Amino acid sequence: MTGPSAAPPVTTQRENQSVRKAAAILRAAADSASGATVSALARAAELPRATALRMIESLVAESLLARLPDDRIVIGPGVHSLARAANLTELLVDAARDPLDLLATRTEESITLTVVLPDGSLSLVRQLDGPHMLGLTNWVGRPVALHASSSGKLALAFADESRLAAVIRAGLPAVASRTITHPEAFRTALQQIRADGWSEIEDEIEDGLAAVSVGIFFDGAMVGSVNISGPTARLTRTVRAAAVPELRRACAQIEQNLGARPAVSRRARGGGE
Repeated sequence: MTGPSAAPPVTTQRENQSVRKAAAILRAAADSASGATVSALARAAELPRATALRMIESLVAESLLARLPDDRIVIGPGVHSLARAANLTELLVDAARDPLDLLATRTEESITLTVVLPDGSLSLVRQLDGPHMLGLTNWVGRPVALHASSSGKLALAFADESRLAAVIRAGLPAVASRTITHPEAFRTALQQIRADGWSEIEDEIEDGLAAVSVGIFFDGAMVGSVNISGPTARLTRTVRAAAVPELRRACAQIEQNLGARPAVSRRARGGGE
C-alpha cells in the first residue's frame, strides 16, 4: 500500500509576477546611469511605490541593486559580476550571423562585427569580405585604434566621460593623413556622431580606406557595432550615407536576436531611424 503522493510544486502566478516586477525594476535602474529614487523607479516600472520598495530592498540584499548615501538606487555589483560571466563575444557572433550574411550580400563590401569589451577596448570578431579584388585587409583579432576607426569613434561617442578623457589624455596620434589629433576637434566630431547615431571615417586609420558604422545596443548600452569598409574611391560619402539604413536594419535584427528592448535601443542610439 502506498502512501499519499506528495503534491507537485506549483509555480504560482504571484511568483511569476514577482520575477517580472523585479526585472522591471532592474531595467529601470539600468536606464538611469546616475541612479534614481525609489519613486522614480516605481514610475518607470509602472509599479506602486510600496511594491517597488519591497522589490528594491530584496534586490539590494542580493547585491543586484545598491543604495547610495543620498538614497539613489543604482545597479549593484552582483549584476556586473553576472555580466562579466556572460561571454558577450559568443552571444554577439551568434546573434549577428544571419544579419551580417544578408548585409554582405546586399552591399557587396567588407562587413565587420566589433564587440565592446568590459574595459572599453574593442575586438573585431568577424569579417565578411565582398567580391571585389580591391578590398579590406583581414582585421580579425587585430587591435583597433579607437580614435581613428569608425567603430572606435562610435564607441567613444557613447562612452562615459571618464573613458573618453582617458583616451584623449593618452594622445590622439596621427596614423593616416586625416586622423583627427586635436582634442577639441575630436570631441566635436564625437558630438556629431552621437547626434547622427552613426560614424564614418575616410583616410583616418589608413589612407585610401573608408568605413561607416552603426552601434548594437542592449538595454541602453552599446555592446558592439556593425561596420562597412572599403576603398575611398568606391565607398564615397554618398555611398556611406546610403548604407546607413541597411546597417540600422542589421543592428536592429541583432538586437532583437539578443532579446533587447527595441524602444530602449532606439533611444540610446539616437539619430534618425
